[in-house]
Amino acid sequence: MSEVFISLPDSPRGLYNGTMPTKSPEQIQAQIEKLKAELLKIGAMRPGSLSQQYTACQKPGCKCVDPVRPQKHGPFYKLSYTHRGKSSTQFIRPQFVEEVRRQLAAYKKFKSLTEKWVALALELSKTELEQARSATPKARWPEAPELFT
Repeated sequence: MSEVFISLPDSPRGLYNGTMPTKSPEQIQAQIEKLKAELLKIGAMRPGSLSQQYTACQKPGCKCVDPVRPQKHGPFYKLSYTHRGKSSTQFIRPQFVEEVRRQLAAYKKFKSLTEKWVALALELSKTELEQARSATPKARWPEAPELFT
């Protein structure tokens, strides 16, 4: 069985692992400038994930403890995230759920764009180093003196 490797052009890994055609520093810099422009368009954002939860209060006679067709209370929306190493959770009122979802999507876009920027910056650095190496004449070692004649 042989292995098949697929390099996705949009992935940060694909930009730096040598699978893509070499671009000029000007082309790479133009791509970086486009990413910067896209980053400026991102509005309010927040990290994390939003979950929907239902609960049972367990009060006698409540619909949530019906033995045949229990109906839990909810939905309740909970936002969970980690910032500066500290995990946090907060409940979100239903009227704010759509705005929080937009902020979460904006954060994902921010992360994606910055990962692409870093990958392009690495590619640019690598290209510039390769160009500098090829432009510099190779140093020649001085001839070794004859020790045994």
